[in-house]
Amino acid sequence: MPRLSDTMEQGTIGRWLVKEGDSFSEGDVLAEIETDKALMELQAYDAATMLRILVNDGETADLGAPIAIVGDAGEEVAATDGKAEQPEPAAEKPQEEPEPAPKAEQAADQPAQAEPVPNGKPAAGTTLKVSPIARKMADQAGIDLAPLAGRGSGPEGRIVKADVERLIAGGGVAAPPAPAPAAPQQAPAAPAAAPAAEDEVRDLSPMLKAVAQRMGQSKSTVPHFYVESEIDMTRAMEMRSELNAGLDGTGEKLSVNDLIVRACAIALMEHPQAHRSYVDGKHVYHAHANVGIAVALDDGLIVPVVKEADTKSVRRLSTEARDLAVRAREGRLKQREIEGGTFTVSNLGMLDVATFAAIINPPESAILAVGATTPRPVVVDGQIAVRQIMRVTLSCDHRACSGADGARLLQTIKRYLQAPSLLLA
Repeated sequence: MPRLSDTMEQGTIGRWLVKEGDSFSEGDVLAEIETDKALMELQAYDAATMLRILVNDGETADLGAPIAIVGDAGEEVAATDGKAEQPEPAAEKPQEEPEPAPKAEQAADQPAQAEPVPNGKPAAGTTLKVSPIARKMADQAGIDLAPLAGRGSGPEGRIVKADVERLIAGGGVAAPPAPAPAAPQQAPAAPAAAPAAEDEVRDLSPMLKAVAQRMGQSKSTVPHFYVESEIDMTRAMEMRSELNAGLDGTGEKLSVNDLIVRACAIALMEHPQAHRSYVDGKHVYHAHANVGIAVALDDGLIVPVVKEADTKSVRRLSTEARDLAVRAREGRLKQREIEGGTFTVSNLGMLDVATFAAIINPPESAILAVGATTPRPVVVDGQIAVRQIMRVTLSCDHRACSGADGARLLQTIKRYLQAPSLLLA
């Protein structure tokens, strides 16, 4: 089971696209795998033949666990291969030579360290498995992959492109990153009350587990502050109606959210102090506004990202956002389409929510929570008039931007939406 998400611990086979006995080429899609974020495609690392499927459609496997056996056409697979070939306790395998004591005593939660190999060869009994593109990159960069035999992030320790990219960025072979420092110990929480006999208890899906983990981490580690405002959307709604009338028959239709995303994207580029992330004690200034759009699913939430939204017209943003939302609900998003966000828009206006405060999705530094647009009496030029008013709340990471930075960003978003012709420039 390969790592297809930065927070993935398990994967569920949605369906295999090849059968036992089928041959495939490098890059072919072998299976669809449900991760904690979306349904991802598993691509072949090399050309081979599917010899045996170990994890069937709908079944779950831990990260790194065998899910299939591939090899040469006609190659025999021993009956002990696959699921049956699991290591037994050392006491039950006296014929095997015991490992040196330091390795045997290594804590289970500590990653294996890549030890230097003087002669540039893998350790005895370890096969060096490298994808073709990873081998080519390593050869071009003059990197010896032997010390990493069996330690790659691909299936069965195969070294893949991402592993070589990390080596190149780090200047050569290095030990795998150390585990994250343990969180400070806290007082034990009060035991949860047992569910009533008539209650139904269900396990969380991988996606809901990820949402619970990330949102809990964000709320407990990111110092949130909130700024609110009311935006007169009357002119924006009128312009949207006019544009949609002109697009009638084309299959395109602009939403209020499209205008909001466009306003946020160009406002972010005007306020770099509010468009930066706090990462490892440093500020990362983003070259483009990659705007995530929260999409509610039947059982979870996912945030596909419109990349470089600041460079795209309202019509193009609308087309991309609609496509992402449709494929998000169908579980057909790719990994790159849910990564790299620098800001998020979460709109619950269509559910008649007046106002709410959203939780930041790290390492982003802000998220805009959008409520419903409703007609309200307001004072305009000393007279009472009915206007379309929308309430918004901007949640900000105080480590990345100050209260004034957040307020100025919200002011600019408001200015663009109240003078919507600027969004078409």
